[in-house]
Amino acid sequence: GMRIEFVGGARTVTGSCFILKSDSFTIMVDRGMFQGKKVLRDRNYMKLIYAPGQIDALLLTHAHIDHSGLIPKMVKDGYTHPIYATRATVDLCSVMLPDSAHIQEMDAVWINKKNRKMGLDPVEPIYTVDDAEKSIGQFVPVRYDDTVQIVPGVTATFRDAGHILGSSF
Repeated sequence: GMRIEFVGGARTVTGSCFILKSDSFTIMVDRGMFQGKKVLRDRNYMKLIYAPGQIDALLLTHAHIDHSGLIPKMVKDGYTHPIYATRATVDLCSVMLPDSAHIQEMDAVWINKKNRKMGLDPVEPIYTVDDAEKSIGQFVPVRYDDTVQIVPGVTATFRDAGHILGSSF
């Protein structure tokens, strides 16, 4: 049998992420960043319930950061498999993910300046621009209505969701 596990976007509207799991595959849909109050943002630092190497494929529904923003962290932590998304989503992510990384780097500089004054340990950015750019290299652009084999025995067809440019279900 197959089961669905909710990793993010449960009990909150942010951090969208769920997993389709069977005995033969583990597929992730979205890997969004948690946004909002600090208690939510702190979830961005948590480890996944699976090591990134255990995930066979990632499907991305659209480029909004609360759906895509932790993809570079997955890649930094060892995810090497394809990331399937529409061409427009790939194009948007190639701008938005390095920009998000730049924000992570600037936030870390600011936090570390404060931490130094208070005698606290420095923090690392969640991911860097390099991590974001590396992740873009793993994207596989898909056209609307084309059926793509994701893992053996599993296909996906991206349909136009009409949410933002490139969004799909």
